[in-house]
Amino acid sequence: MFADDGTRTAALLDRESFAGPAVFALQVAQYRLLLSWGVRPDVVFGQAAGRMAAAYAAGVFSLADACHAVGTLARLLDGPADPAPRSSRPAGILDAYGRTLATLHPRAPRLPLVSDVTARPVGAETAEPEFWVRRAPLRWAETVRVLHGDGVRTWLELGPGDRLTRLLPHCLPDCLPGGTASAFALPRDWAALRSGPSTGRGAAQG
Repeated sequence: MFADDGTRTAALLDRESFAGPAVFALQVAQYRLLLSWGVRPDVVFGQAAGRMAAAYAAGVFSLADACHAVGTLARLLDGPADPAPRSSRPAGILDAYGRTLATLHPRAPRLPLVSDVTARPVGAETAEPEFWVRRAPLRWAETVRVLHGDGVRTWLELGPGDRLTRLLPHCLPDCLPGGTASAFALPRDWAALRSGPSTGRGAAQG
């Protein structure tokens, strides 16, 4: 993740076998950092690759089991990195992934975990491999609206970018006033980090 752009090492992130685990590792690291600062979520959910990170945060999977699941799926999908939802993935890949999930030891969520497929909180069904390989359209916008209706007003996106954060105003056009601020942290300013004091900046938009 820290390789210089254009290098052979950086190009590895163009492959799913590296990109998926890298994103998961970053999300978990960010989550653990927030916990160390005393920031604890009331509810978690994840889209696509972020689903396993959210499941780990909710206590469904141990870190070892979550890493095993992420690594297995990445190897099965090995090829150009593709953010496509599981609803468009070949059935054979999902079947093999389900067999790996059947060897893990999931628990009921200790923290509210919302499914990006049903837009509803989940419980004991997370123990079933079928839950994780279900082929269905993602309902991210509906999930956001449901959580907003339940009182969620502060959103934190963990990962390498801010794509989902930028979609929030489109999901909630009547609920987010023009003065609502969005802060984007952790810009990739590796040259400054290596050569001297960081010049990382935070941006707020009205």
